[in-house]
Amino acid sequence: MKVTLAEHFIYGPVPKKGYAKRARSQNISPDEYERFLGYYIPIDPAYVSAEDMFRSEARLVASARGSEGVYFSKIFRRSKLDEKGRSGILTHTLLVPRSALEQGLTYDDVEKAVNRHEERFGIPLGDMAPIEIEWQPVPFEKEIEGMKHLISKATMNRLVDGFTKDPKVKFVITCRGTEQRDRIRLGYMLSKFLDINLGLVPISFLSEPPLNLQDTQCNLVLTKIPLTVPQKGWRAVSSLVDAMSGSDESSSQKAKELIDRMYSS
Repeated sequence: MKVTLAEHFIYGPVPKKGYAKRARSQNISPDEYERFLGYYIPIDPAYVSAEDMFRSEARLVASARGSEGVYFSKIFRRSKLDEKGRSGILTHTLLVPRSALEQGLTYDDVEKAVNRHEERFGIPLGDMAPIEIEWQPVPFEKEIEGMKHLISKATMNRLVDGFTKDPKVKFVITCRGTEQRDRIRLGYMLSKFLDINLGLVPISFLSEPPLNLQDTQCNLVLTKIPLTVPQKGWRAVSSLVDAMSGSDESSSQKAKELIDRMYSS
């Protein structure tokens, strides 16, 4: 069993202050996160339901080129967060060492560490120690083995082609799965495939749409139903059906071999 330490912070309702930086470990700058992504809560809050507080949640994973860390944010609601006992939306963000992700640390293990932290400490205020992530290396192809059930082969090739030709392009992807958990799982696997493994482009994904697509710094947004996308810089792709026409060629030979192997198994 390996143990990796990650710096982290929590943003959300603070008694007598409203929304603010609620808790943080020593060596992380929440302000850098906001400067990079534009928002502490980067999704439309309506997608994190107050009626299903302990099941409705979203994820952001954001990688910047040359960075030694990858931001991992769990976005969720909890009750009794301020002086009046009101509920609110929270972002618990970790800066996960990229080297550990390259060595087989899974986002599922990062998520488990976040959940264990809440079970132990609740939603704290003030100073926090770095979070401990316990993990065993998982082979890359085992991590992504369920991806073909959530996104079509044609869509995977379009993503690889798009990012190879224009690293600044952004995609809205309609996921085959209808549950929030399906979009979270697909985001984890796309980040590992396109970014951590292939190094094709730094991937920043949201598992639910933002308030305004034009304002988001993310280059992948996952949705349950197709969205109207801004004309400039965005493309919409759907995995609800398999495209039978068009080229199946991918601009990255390594990516094409991985995709062929994944969809033939």
